Amino acid sequence: MSQPDHNFLFSRALKWLTSIVLAWSLNLSATTVIPPDIAELVQESDYIVRAVVTSVTAKERTNPGRRTLIYSSIELEIKEAIVGTPPSPCILEVLGGSLAGREIYISGAPKFTVGEEAIFFVQGNHTQIFPLARMMHGLYPILKEASTGREYVARSNGEAMTDVQQVSEPMHSDKTLAAAKSAAAQSALSPESFATQIRATADKLQGDEK
Repeated sequence: MSQPDHNFLFSRALKWLTSIVLAWSLNLSATTVIPPDIAELVQESDYIVRAVVTSVTAKERTNPGRRTLIYSSIELEIKEAIVGTPPSPCILEVLGGSLAGREIYISGAPKFTVGEEAIFFVQGNHTQIFPLARMMHGLYPILKEASTGREYVARSNGEAMTDVQQVSEPMHSDKTLAAAKSAAAQSALSPESFATQIRATADKLQGDEK
């Protein structure tokens, strides 16, 4: 994707502020995110990749308000650049993590695990507190169907994604509901199918801009 100009950055920052409300407590709780549709998700992303988490490193940092917070560096091994050009190395920086018995996290934000493979919609890395477009809506884990070993795409809460339109649905946090919906794994989108639809959406957006 082309380098955004200052007006676009301001517009995107404004959209981020209006779509996410954070209550700044120790656990940074009460996070509300407006679900995007697939076009919004693609348009708001700087780049979109299929990648594996290879390391998660937490560190402390004192912010301008003199408050010491924990940040985590998430290193990704890129398996496929779906849209845009990711940096090399690709290291996401997120607010939150666990260090020396102290933990800070953003309620509702995905947590990253070494070895996890997913499709990442990256937005504002090093400039936003959580560098995925629409937070939990910007991560799609790649899982395997238990009986066949077939790879499929899930939402960040574990729901099998059977249709790209699920991107715009509210994100349920109930683990029982997520487990029940994961029964749809056999008919869920494959990573290749999801990537194809992402590219088609990006191509349409570029065509609309001409």
